[in-house]
Amino acid sequence: MIKNLLLKSVRSRRLWGMVLMVALVSHWAGAQTSVSGKIISSEDGQPIPGVNILVKGTSNGTISNADGTFIVSVSSNDVLVFSFVGFETQEVPVGNQSVLSITMSPDAKQLGEVVVTALGIEKDKSKIGYATQEVKGGDLVKAREPNAINSLVGKVAGLTIGASPEILGAPVISLRGRAPLFVVDGVPIQSDTWNLSPDDIESYTVLKGPTASALYGSRGIDGAIIITTKRGTKDNRGFSVEFNSSNMWENGFLTIPKVQDQYGPGDHGRYAFGDGRGAGLYDSDYDIWGPPFEGQLIPQYDGIVDPNNDYVTTFPSGTTYTGNIVPTPWVARGKDNLQRFLEPGFLTTNNVSVAASGEKYDLRFSYTHSYQKGQVPNTKLNSDNFNVSTGFDFTNNLRFESNLNYNRQYTPNTPDVVYGPNSMIYNIIIWGGADWSMDDMKNYWQEGKEGVQQIYADYTRYNNPYFLVNEWLRGHYKTDVYGHMALKYSPIKELEIMGRTQVTTYNLLRDEKFPYSATTYGREQAKGDYREDSRELFENNSDLLVTFTKDFMNQFNVVATAGGNLRNMDYRSSYVTTDYLNVPASSLNPGSYSFDNSLNPVKAFNFNSKTSVYSWYYSMDFNYKNWLNLATTGRWDKNSTLPSGKNLYFFPSVNASFIASKAFQLPEIISFLKVRAGFAAVKRGNAIARLGPIPSVSLTGNPLGYGSTYTTPYDGNDFINSAVYSTPLVFNNQPGAYYPNTLTNPNLQPYETVAQEVGLDIRFKENRFGLDINYFNNIDGPKISSRPLTESTGYTGALVNGEKTQRKGLEVTLNATPVSKPQGLTWNVLVNWASFKETLKETPDGKGRGFIGIGDRVDKYYAGAFYKSPDGQLINDASGRPIRNNVAQYLGNLNSDWSWGITNRFNYRNWALTVQMDGRVGGVIVNYIQRQTFRGGRHIETVQGAMGEARYQDYLGVKSWVGPGVVISNGAAIEFDPLTGAITNYDELEFAPNTNATFLQDWISRYYQAEEFNIMSRSFAKLREVTLTYNIPSSILSRTFMKTASISFVGRNLLYFAEKKDMDIDQFAGANSYAELQSPTLRRYGFNVNVTF
Repeated sequence: MIKNLLLKSVRSRRLWGMVLMVALVSHWAGAQTSVSGKIISSEDGQPIPGVNILVKGTSNGTISNADGTFIVSVSSNDVLVFSFVGFETQEVPVGNQSVLSITMSPDAKQLGEVVVTALGIEKDKSKIGYATQEVKGGDLVKAREPNAINSLVGKVAGLTIGASPEILGAPVISLRGRAPLFVVDGVPIQSDTWNLSPDDIESYTVLKGPTASALYGSRGIDGAIIITTKRGTKDNRGFSVEFNSSNMWENGFLTIPKVQDQYGPGDHGRYAFGDGRGAGLYDSDYDIWGPPFEGQLIPQYDGIVDPNNDYVTTFPSGTTYTGNIVPTPWVARGKDNLQRFLEPGFLTTNNVSVAASGEKYDLRFSYTHSYQKGQVPNTKLNSDNFNVSTGFDFTNNLRFESNLNYNRQYTPNTPDVVYGPNSMIYNIIIWGGADWSMDDMKNYWQEGKEGVQQIYADYTRYNNPYFLVNEWLRGHYKTDVYGHMALKYSPIKELEIMGRTQVTTYNLLRDEKFPYSATTYGREQAKGDYREDSRELFENNSDLLVTFTKDFMNQFNVVATAGGNLRNMDYRSSYVTTDYLNVPASSLNPGSYSFDNSLNPVKAFNFNSKTSVYSWYYSMDFNYKNWLNLATTGRWDKNSTLPSGKNLYFFPSVNASFIASKAFQLPEIISFLKVRAGFAAVKRGNAIARLGPIPSVSLTGNPLGYGSTYTTPYDGNDFINSAVYSTPLVFNNQPGAYYPNTLTNPNLQPYETVAQEVGLDIRFKENRFGLDINYFNNIDGPKISSRPLTESTGYTGALVNGEKTQRKGLEVTLNATPVSKPQGLTWNVLVNWASFKETLKETPDGKGRGFIGIGDRVDKYYAGAFYKSPDGQLINDASGRPIRNNVAQYLGNLNSDWSWGITNRFNYRNWALTVQMDGRVGGVIVNYIQRQTFRGGRHIETVQGAMGEARYQDYLGVKSWVGPGVVISNGAAIEFDPLTGAITNYDELEFAPNTNATFLQDWISRYYQAEEFNIMSRSFAKLREVTLTYNIPSSILSRTFMKTASISFVGRNLLYFAEKKDMDIDQFAGANSYAELQSPTLRRYGFNVNVTF
């Protein structure tokens, strides 16, 4: 009985125990819920993918997605642990929260950020001894630029980019005053920068000089921009499908010339149309200095021809004109012609990518289509880009990687705005008045002469704008392919062997359909032409690298790499053009655009070039206790472009860094402190970076004598030291043989850059504030130049070495996180600042270069100016116009003094705001649009104030304009120093105020012809970018087929501050002296949608 009671008691306890367990499990299950959120970096506010998220004390967890979002099942009393390499681990109690905003800060103790260096070698950024800066690819795909590289402006200290507003316009890229090398996944490519798709780019790493890029040999002499492409996916599902769409509209002029619409074409207030070729009164190749629009009757281009009557037009100055065209009211029919001609632009880019990753593989396929509609009518650009990357681990020791990119650019027409009758700016703004309306020019054929003769107000040199854009067509069809394959093998843990081969190639066809009746410089017969420009390049780079890594005694680490490279490049081009056409060609008769239709014998040019470079190199990195680092590299290049026996050169580099924050116990406020220094000596072979259409005539020049010159990447032999005959067409299309006028030099040495730099990297308050400072000092030379020879030698000059210059500069980058609240607002600031100057250090004769003396800045600008009195007043001649100095004068320095960029990023929960401003300060440039609109009579100031009054007096035939300055009152002549232009006989000159009246037109023609009074400052500031992004909460997306989604509202080029607004100084980033004509810069607005499935 006792036994039975005990059994019942045990069974009862088991039953109650089971009931209690079920109740507890039910309670636990009832308390389970899902928490979602997003993880961002405190450094830049960007999402962090791949963060490990675990419920503390369990194996339950997940990994953040590509956009930093996550969802995990938890209970209210759980604690979530967030961990990621290089960042401090965080523990966050769940409580009653359903949405978390997590901000992770870099771990000052780890600081293991990896940076891609030369040859694609990854290194710990905290240890390298030279200057680099990285930009994430994701930062550049929302507020789009037509050209991917343009988006880097203001984001890297020392990198200056002048973005062209023209379709296919090449940006000016300057890194410390030189053009850098482009590298994709460790291998150099030939890029026009239009063949890069930002949707496929993981990061841009800028190696800021030869101390960082010496392993690329002569091609790395000026630094490099290393592009790392995307691979696989970080999505925890193992696959992802991403769609990214950017759409931007260009509208609202940021800069545009302001011109007057009160006076029409002509000269000194007189004009009458006869035939547009000189039969009238100033109706051929005219200025805009004609009569004011007052409704008076004047013969005009669209007037009725009455052969039975003569019509007399009399002007207030007394001039008369008699002709057979019925005079009509002279009124401003074409106010704001340029604004009415241009159209809103549009840029759309759509990308779809499919990616997968597994234990042994990674795959990514991506397709991008871009379409750009230009602001110039009938101009556009399409681009298709396909990118595929693969990776496969055959074993734990053997891995295969590849990447292939295909890009196709195609357009039937691109604009040409370079000064000349080919330019719509030239035809509308400078030499086109308001006497004709843009609306009347849309039907551009003369009645009865369709396909043969355009209609316009001038038939000597100018062209109807609509005729230009619809008939004078410039097609562009270019295919780029670049890619690589690599096999990596690690027989032991410490050793890796990599074999890699890469190809970069392009094929280009450009055609020009120059229609009948179109006129330009050198083609005044207006009989049309057809041209084809074909270029092909194939380059192969193959590498073999062996890397050994070993730790010794837990204190020393050595990483040694040795290898070789073989580069082969083959370039071919041909240029064929008619010499006028037999049968008129136009859109009405396009079949006549053929070489068979050439009126005179066809002109054909071709160019072939091959380059081979054999290279051997090494890299050695030594590390002691993770705080003392020494690295050295060396490369030997044997270049086929250099003379035999003198074509093998060695390029060394060495750099060191000392991490004081690891070596010593520093104040707690200092999170990280590193000092660094580097040295490199790199030579350049006889190579040129880019080629124009006819290298056999001019390597980069324009064979047509008008319009823009399209150059393509080359990086091959410049043949500067080759003594070969040239056979240009000399007379009657017959060739002639010419031997070079410059004497070659078999002992010529290659150009060299010897670079030194030191730097400091310091961070405070657990990396919330960081400062990176870098100073560089480069000696460039001996450069190759031509030393003049006497004519008796039979040569005009001889090639010699000798000129050296010195570049010094300072670059500063500031990163700060002033506000960082884990569940609230995060504010990050990036400030870039850079300055450099280049001075002349040596010349072959020790006397300097022209006006530039030893020690002077090489960008000192000397140009046309006027004589001044001792107190600085203009000296005028007896006609009342200033006297031009016979010797060019110093007008300023061409390079900016410094450049800057400030980017603010704000993140609050699911919202993100980015605001960027940047600009440059100092330097001068000639405002060419001002010069020509003043001289042509279109400038707005010619009708304002005192000038406006004097201009009307010009029309009346009265000389009324009295220019500023003085005259020589005692009749003495100016004597001057023939070398400096300085007046040497001031003591003999007597001055009196200028009272000599002249016509305003004549005074302006003299005054604004000289560069002195067209100089403007290069200083400017731009509100470059504003981006507002909303990340749709994962709690909403969990009920859809979308994994992540965001929408961004973007604006670019929103505000512009400069001395003058008639041109955008931004695009002139080099040391060019003249600001050539350009399409007006437009503001750009739009939106971006990003969805991951």
